[in-house]
Amino acid sequence: MKVRVKDLEEGCVIAENIMGLTSKPIVRKNTMLTTLHIEVLQAFQIKHIAVSTKKADGSIFFAEAVDETLSNQKSEDTETGFAPEKAPKSFENLYTDAVVLYKNEFSNWQAGSKVDIVALKKSILPLVERVSSDQLCLYRLHQLPEAEDYLSNHSVSVGLISSLLAKKLGCSQGLCIQMAMAGLLADTGMAKMPKSLLDKSSGLSQEEQVEIRKHPVYSYQFIMDSALLKQDVKRAIYQHHERLDGSGYPKGEKGNHITLYSQIIALADVYHAMTTKRLYRSKQSPFKALETILEDEFGKFDIVVVKALQKLIGNLATGTRVELSNGTLAEVIYTQSEYLSRPIVKTIPVGDIIDLTRQRKLYIDRVV
Repeated sequence: MKVRVKDLEEGCVIAENIMGLTSKPIVRKNTMLTTLHIEVLQAFQIKHIAVSTKKADGSIFFAEAVDETLSNQKSEDTETGFAPEKAPKSFENLYTDAVVLYKNEFSNWQAGSKVDIVALKKSILPLVERVSSDQLCLYRLHQLPEAEDYLSNHSVSVGLISSLLAKKLGCSQGLCIQMAMAGLLADTGMAKMPKSLLDKSSGLSQEEQVEIRKHPVYSYQFIMDSALLKQDVKRAIYQHHERLDGSGYPKGEKGNHITLYSQIIALADVYHAMTTKRLYRSKQSPFKALETILEDEFGKFDIVVVKALQKLIGNLATGTRVELSNGTLAEVIYTQSEYLSRPIVKTIPVGDIIDLTRQRKLYIDRVV
C-alpha cells in the first residue's frame, strides 16, 4: 500500500525501489526502515511511498493508504490535502541549501548560540545520499565554492568527503553519517575567532597563527555535550589538525595517538582546501592535489587513508571524459592500479593515445 512518509514507523518494509534523479535508488525495495531512512526521505521531500502491510517483525502496519488515482488528480489533491510530489532537488541546489544553513548557523554561533546538530544533520543527509549514489557529484565540489564564502563551502564539502572516505574504508552507514557530521562540525570553533581574522585575505602573523590554532579546541567545546555524536567522533573533531609526524595542533600528537577518524577528517580538510580557490591563491586540480599530498605531505597522514582518497578520486572508469591541464579533451581508456590519478587517455577528436604516467607535465584538470 502507498502511505504518507510522515506516517511511517521504524520497522516498515519498502515495497518498491524509491528513485531520485540518479540511476540508483535512494532506498531499495525490501529495506527495513530506520529513523535515518525516514529522515532521508523527508529531506528529499518525498511525500508518499509504497510499503508492505506487515512490518519486519511480522506485526501489522496500520496507516491510512493514499489512493494513487485520486492523488494524481489536481482537484482531488485539493480536497484530500495531498500536494503533488516534487522532483528531488539537484545536487547543486541541495549543496547550496546546506551552505546557506551553515552560514546562518555560523552567525548564530558567533552570537553565542549552541550548535543545532539536528538541523545540520538534516541539511547534509540528502547530500551524502546523493554523492554516495552518484560519485560524479564529487568532482563538481571543487568547482562550486567561491573564495568569499569559503568557510561554509569548506565545511559542507569536508563533511561529504569524510563520509565517502569512511565508506571507502568499510565503515557502517551509521558511522559514515557520523563522519559527515564530524567533517561538517570540525570548524565550528572558527566562530570564536575575531571577525578581522576570518576576513583577512593575506598571510597570518605568528600571533594570528597561534589564535587560529585554538579553533579545534573551541570546536570540541561546542559539541562535547551532544548525545547525538559518538565520543570517537568528538575526538576526531578535536584532532583534525593533528599529523602523524607531530607537526600538527593543538597538542602535537604523534602516531597511534591520532585516531583513524581524525585522519579521515584531516585528509578531507587538506584535500578540499587544495582544490578550492582562496583569496590568496588559486585552486589545484583534484588529481594534482592527490599527487601533492603524496609528495609534499608524506608521513603526515595514514597511508591507508591516503590510498582510500586515491581510489575515491583517481580511479576513473573507462570512457570517462576529462580535460587535461593543457586544455585537451580526452577519454580514459585504461587505469593502472598503482597510478590511479594518471590513466592512459585518448584525445578527442584526434584519437592520440597519451600515457599520463610518462607525460608527467600533463595531468587531468577536471572531469567533463
